[in-house]
Amino acid sequence: MIAQAVEHIRNTVSLNVLDESSTKQGVVLNLLRLAGWDTFDVSQVVPEYRVGNRRVDYVLLPSSPNAVFIEVKRPGENLERHQQQLLEYCFQEGVKMAVLTNGWTWWLYLPLQAGSWEQRRFLTIDLEVQEPSVVEQRFMEYLCPERVGSGQAVIDAEDLVASRQRAEIIGKTIAAAWTQIVETPDELLVDLISETTERICGFKPEPDLVKQFLAGHAHTPNAVLDVSPSLVLSRETNPSSAKRTRREGRGPTLPITLDPLDPSDFLEALLRTKEAWIEVSYSDGRKELRRWDASLMSTSSNVIGNLRSRPEFRNGVWQENGIGSIRVSVEHPRSKDA
Repeated sequence: MIAQAVEHIRNTVSLNVLDESSTKQGVVLNLLRLAGWDTFDVSQVVPEYRVGNRRVDYVLLPSSPNAVFIEVKRPGENLERHQQQLLEYCFQEGVKMAVLTNGWTWWLYLPLQAGSWEQRRFLTIDLEVQEPSVVEQRFMEYLCPERVGSGQAVIDAEDLVASRQRAEIIGKTIAAAWTQIVETPDELLVDLISETTERICGFKPEPDLVKQFLAGHAHTPNAVLDVSPSLVLSRETNPSSAKRTRREGRGPTLPITLDPLDPSDFLEALLRTKEAWIEVSYSDGRKELRRWDASLMSTSSNVIGNLRSRPEFRNGVWQENGIGSIRVSVEHPRSKDA
């Protein structure tokens, strides 16, 4: 029902011409009702809830320890200007979850968490950009009466924040580990780079050259080392290496379409589903559907870079295999057709 309402709002309502009152009635209360709230029951939804000498637009479950504050602004309003005020209301009342919305965009917060206002924002719901089914899923996960009342919505939100924090820590630690490895390289790493270099270009570098590269480019792994001829052991090991080098060099990139289109929205959805579907289109008209296990993706992952690094989609390989383009969707294509 929420997904249908989002489609209807997109197609028939110009939110930019609504004022704050119309946004409350036509969008906010409508979506809350579809999420399961009785918007006429003041034990569930209270408008103009007093906090000191100020008022919050709505509070869900006002007498519950799991109450949620909702502040509504007119469409087009810059929400960042109102974060501090809303969260200060939450501090006064000890409210664990809050929502700031201008109709199109819904920002969900854990006000009592440590960090800046932005760090306390754990989720964005965007009616204009995100798929209606994704909007519905997020409403039912974090803003339906059962999950709010039981406290499960807050628990899940805290778990989501914790997983992001773990991913950030791991990402920073991986970078530090890389620096440590390249500054004092193990012989196995030196041998691996030497052998790979030889396989690509036909010339095997001396170990000292590899160590020099690693030591000088610990923080810039894509840099090119200015190699002195005296440091190279010239040994053509494969007559086809020049041809292979040309093939593996830069060239046209494989066309990739994401669904959702925006990479940040796609990644956000991917982190929830932990899987996606890759539809490979071949130049002869064939299509092939493959499942992508994305369980190792994190908030710092590069979606496009991850796809292009797959062996079958690397430059030179996809052309040889007759691949024309790929489309990657978080939802199974057949479920969309249905």
